Amino acid sequence: MSKKAIGLCLAVFLICISIVAWAGEKSVNRVASERLIVQIDPSSWIRESFKVSPDSKRVAYVAEVGNKWFVVVNGEEGKRYDGIVTLGGGRIIFDFPDSFHYLALKGSSIYLVEEKIK
Repeated sequence: MSKKAIGLCLAVFLICISIVAWAGEKSVNRVASERLIVQIDPSSWIRESFKVSPDSKRVAYVAEVGNKWFVVVNGEEGKRYDGIVTLGGGRIIFDFPDSFHYLALKGSSIYLVEEKIK
């Protein structure tokens, strides 16, 4: 290789290193915070059902134990049903930070369940 080619490769290499170093310095200014909302039992929850309240203080999800389904809000289990509709558009919907609704199956009937959180 000629001296010019080696010099050019070295210059390109130094420019690349400078760009990476500059980009790394920009991300140092990030500030992050976190707070625990709820702990979830991963063995029973239905991932598609996960929902956070509008004020981010409550977490709701559908869980299944055995052949019964229920909604869990901030770790507290609700009434058990034969099923909770989560597929095909069904989901938990927070109307306000302290109230929500969902569709539940009991036998061959579908119920609209509306709950208020105390």
